Amino acid sequence: MPTAAVTLPASVSSVPTARHFVESILTSWGLESLAWTATLITSELATNAALHARGTDFGVRVTADDQGARIEVDDASRQLPQQRSYSEESTTGRGLRLVAELAHEWGVTPGPAGKTVWVVLRPDSGTGDEQDDDVESLLSTFSDGDVITLADRLSRPDATARRRLTVAE
Repeated sequence: MPTAAVTLPASVSSVPTARHFVESILTSWGLESLAWTATLITSELATNAALHARGTDFGVRVTADDQGARIEVDDASRQLPQQRSYSEESTTGRGLRLVAELAHEWGVTPGPAGKTVWVVLRPDSGTGDEQDDDVESLLSTFSDGDVITLADRLSRPDATARRRLTVAE
Protein backbone atom coordinates (compact mmCIF):
# COMPACT_ATOMS: atom_id res chain seq x y z
CA MET A 1 0.00 0.00 0.00
CA PRO A 2 1.78 3.19 -1.16
CA THR A 3 1.96 6.21 1.14
CA ALA A 4 3.26 9.73 0.57
CA ALA A 5 3.47 12.57 3.09
CA VAL A 6 4.50 16.20 3.31
CA THR A 7 4.78 18.66 6.20
CA LEU A 8 3.84 22.27 5.53
CA PRO A 9 3.93 25.54 7.48
CA ALA A 10 0.64 26.61 9.10
CA SER A 11 -0.09 29.32 6.56
CA VAL A 12 -2.89 29.73 4.05
CA SER A 13 -0.16 29.99 1.41
CA SER A 14 0.50 26.27 2.09
CA VAL A 15 -2.99 25.26 0.94
CA PRO A 16 -2.24 25.29 -2.83
CA THR A 17 0.92 23.25 -2.13
CA ALA A 18 -1.13 20.66 -0.22
CA ARG A 19 -3.68 20.51 -3.04
CA HIS A 20 -1.01 20.09 -5.72
CA PHE A 21 0.78 17.45 -3.64
CA VAL A 22 -2.37 15.31 -3.33
CA GLU A 23 -3.30 15.72 -7.00
CA SER A 24 0.17 14.81 -8.27
CA ILE A 25 0.46 11.78 -5.96
CA LEU A 26 -2.95 10.37 -6.93
CA THR A 27 -2.24 10.96 -10.61
CA SER A 28 1.15 9.24 -10.38
CA TRP A 29 -0.56 6.26 -8.73
CA GLY A 30 -3.14 6.01 -11.52
CA LEU A 31 -6.00 7.34 -9.38
CA GLU A 32 -6.87 10.34 -11.56
CA SER A 33 -10.58 9.67 -11.08
CA LEU A 34 -10.24 10.64 -7.41
CA ALA A 35 -8.05 13.71 -7.95
CA TRP A 36 -10.76 16.38 -8.34
CA THR A 37 -12.61 15.39 -5.19
CA ALA A 38 -9.38 14.78 -3.29
CA THR A 39 -7.97 18.21 -4.08
CA LEU A 40 -11.21 19.93 -3.09
CA ILE A 41 -11.33 18.09 0.23
CA THR A 42 -7.61 18.65 0.82
CA SER A 43 -8.13 22.36 0.27
CA GLU A 44 -10.79 22.45 3.00
CA LEU A 45 -8.82 20.36 5.50
CA ALA A 46 -5.51 22.15 4.87
CA THR A 47 -7.21 25.53 5.25
CA ASN A 48 -8.69 24.45 8.57
CA ALA A 49 -5.29 23.22 9.75
CA ALA A 50 -3.55 26.41 8.63
CA LEU A 51 -6.12 28.64 10.33
CA HIS A 52 -6.74 26.68 13.52
CA ALA A 53 -3.54 24.73 14.26
CA ARG A 54 -2.13 27.45 16.50
CA GLY A 55 0.77 28.35 14.24
CA THR A 56 2.30 24.88 14.06
CA ASP A 57 3.15 22.92 10.94
CA PHE A 58 0.58 20.51 9.58
CA GLY A 59 1.02 17.26 7.69
CA VAL A 60 -0.75 15.81 4.68
CA ARG A 61 -0.58 12.08 4.06
CA VAL A 62 -2.03 10.10 1.14
CA THR A 63 -2.42 6.33 1.21
CA ALA A 64 -3.80 4.19 -1.60
CA ASP A 65 -5.26 0.72 -1.55
CA ASP A 66 -7.12 -1.42 -4.08
CA GLN A 67 -10.42 0.31 -3.20
CA GLY A 68 -9.36 3.98 -3.39
CA ALA A 69 -7.43 6.44 -1.26
CA ARG A 70 -7.23 7.86 2.25
CA ILE A 71 -6.14 11.44 2.89
CA GLU A 72 -5.09 12.55 6.36
CA VAL A 73 -4.30 16.03 7.63
CA ASP A 74 -2.48 16.22 10.99
CA ASP A 75 -2.17 19.32 13.12
CA ALA A 76 -1.15 20.16 16.68
CA SER A 77 -4.52 21.51 17.81
CA ARG A 78 -6.51 19.25 20.11
CA GLN A 79 -9.74 21.07 19.27
CA LEU A 80 -11.94 18.80 17.20
CA PRO A 81 -13.53 20.24 14.06
CA GLN A 82 -17.27 20.81 14.17
CA GLN A 83 -19.78 21.56 11.47
CA ARG A 84 -21.25 24.93 12.26
CA SER A 85 -24.47 26.65 11.30
CA TYR A 86 -24.03 30.03 9.67
CA SER A 87 -26.43 32.42 8.05
CA GLU A 88 -26.93 32.35 4.28
CA GLU A 89 -24.84 35.52 4.01
CA SER A 90 -21.78 33.97 5.68
CA THR A 91 -18.77 33.34 3.50
CA THR A 92 -17.29 30.63 5.74
CA GLY A 93 -18.39 27.59 7.68
CA ARG A 94 -19.41 25.16 4.96
CA GLY A 95 -16.16 23.23 4.54
CA LEU A 96 -16.93 20.22 6.72
CA ARG A 97 -20.37 19.90 5.16
CA LEU A 98 -18.68 19.78 1.77
CA VAL A 99 -16.24 17.13 3.06
CA ALA A 100 -19.13 15.04 4.39
CA GLU A 101 -20.95 15.28 1.03
CA LEU A 102 -17.96 14.27 -1.09
CA ALA A 103 -16.13 11.67 1.00
CA HIS A 104 -17.08 8.00 1.21
CA GLU A 105 -16.41 8.41 4.93
CA TRP A 106 -14.52 10.83 7.14
CA GLY A 107 -13.59 11.33 10.76
CA VAL A 108 -11.20 12.70 13.33
CA THR A 109 -8.67 10.76 15.38
CA PRO A 110 -7.46 12.65 18.47
CA GLY A 111 -3.87 12.14 19.52
CA PRO A 112 -1.63 13.23 22.38
CA ALA A 113 -0.10 16.02 20.30
CA GLY A 114 -3.12 17.08 18.26
CA LYS A 115 -5.46 15.36 15.84
CA THR A 116 -5.76 13.75 12.43
CA VAL A 117 -8.71 14.57 10.20
CA TRP A 118 -9.08 11.82 7.61
CA VAL A 119 -11.22 11.04 4.59
CA VAL A 120 -11.69 7.89 2.58
CA LEU A 121 -12.39 8.25 -1.13
CA ARG A 122 -13.77 5.49 -3.30
CA PRO A 123 -14.56 5.66 -7.00
CA ASP A 124 -18.23 5.09 -6.10
CA SER A 125 -18.35 7.90 -3.50
CA GLY A 126 -19.26 10.63 -5.95
CA THR A 127 -16.01 10.95 -7.84
CA GLY A 128 -14.90 10.17 -11.35
CA ASP A 129 -17.85 9.58 -13.69
CA GLU A 130 -20.30 11.06 -11.20
CA GLN A 131 -18.39 14.35 -10.97
CA ASP A 132 -21.26 16.28 -12.60
CA ASP A 133 -23.66 14.87 -10.02
CA ASP A 134 -21.26 15.98 -7.26
CA VAL A 135 -21.34 19.54 -8.53
CA GLU A 136 -25.14 19.51 -8.65
CA SER A 137 -25.29 18.06 -5.13
CA LEU A 138 -22.85 20.67 -3.87
CA LEU A 139 -24.68 23.56 -5.53
CA SER A 140 -28.01 22.36 -4.16
CA THR A 141 -26.75 22.98 -0.60
CA PHE A 142 -26.57 26.72 -1.23
CA SER A 143 -29.54 29.09 -1.51
CA ASP A 144 -30.44 30.81 -4.78
CA GLY A 145 -32.19 33.76 -3.11
CA ASP A 146 -31.13 37.31 -3.93
CA VAL A 147 -29.01 36.30 -6.91
CA ILE A 148 -27.03 39.00 -8.69
CA THR A 149 -25.89 38.05 -12.17
CA LEU A 150 -22.32 38.77 -13.18
CA ALA A 151 -23.53 41.32 -15.75
CA ASP A 152 -25.55 43.11 -13.05
CA ARG A 153 -22.56 43.07 -10.71
CA LEU A 154 -20.32 44.61 -13.38
CA SER A 155 -22.81 47.34 -14.23
CA ARG A 156 -23.58 48.12 -10.56
CA PRO A 157 -20.39 47.82 -8.47
CA ASP A 158 -22.31 48.66 -5.29
CA ALA A 159 -24.72 45.73 -5.73
CA THR A 160 -23.02 43.64 -3.06
CA ALA A 161 -23.60 46.36 -0.48
CA ARG A 162 -27.37 45.87 -0.77
CA ARG A 163 -27.69 42.24 -1.76
CA ARG A 164 -25.79 39.02 -1.36
CA LEU A 165 -23.65 38.09 -4.37
CA THR A 166 -23.99 34.57 -5.74
CA VAL A 167 -23.14 33.18 -9.14
CA ALA A 168 -25.95 32.83 -11.65
CA GLU A 169 -25.74 31.90 -15.29
